[in-house]
Amino acid sequence: MDQNYVFGGQNGGFEPINFGNMPQQDNGSKGYATASLVLGILSMVFICILCCFYYAALPCAILSIVFAFVAKKKNGGTMPGKAVAGLILAIIGILLFIVCIAFEIWFTATLGGMTDEEILAWLEEHLGYVPESFPTE
Repeated sequence: MDQNYVFGGQNGGFEPINFGNMPQQDNGSKGYATASLVLGILSMVFICILCCFYYAALPCAILSIVFAFVAKKKNGGTMPGKAVAGLILAIIGILLFIVCIAFEIWFTATLGGMTDEEILAWLEEHLGYVPESFPTE
């Protein structure tokens, strides 16, 4: 017998139960998993597309990781797929954030105290060309 029955149907006898129509109980993990995914995507958008806002990627990535683990806890120890995707994107976002900070530190240390002429000479020496739209006064 592969079907569940309940007593007290319309005719007073046993009637099959259709579990497909019963409402599912949500333990709150879906909302946290979705929040983790959205924040992971936002961290990647801030890093890759909106480069001048890369500093906003770190809080998004950290919140994404927190929400992924909250979703795991609320889901009984298993992490939902959306939370896993958010966690992966957040980790990549943090790694790219570290690369951006390292590049900014290197660039500032290299070109920090130079005049415009020295920067042009450095660009020509290291890159082989000088950008035509470089602001010189």
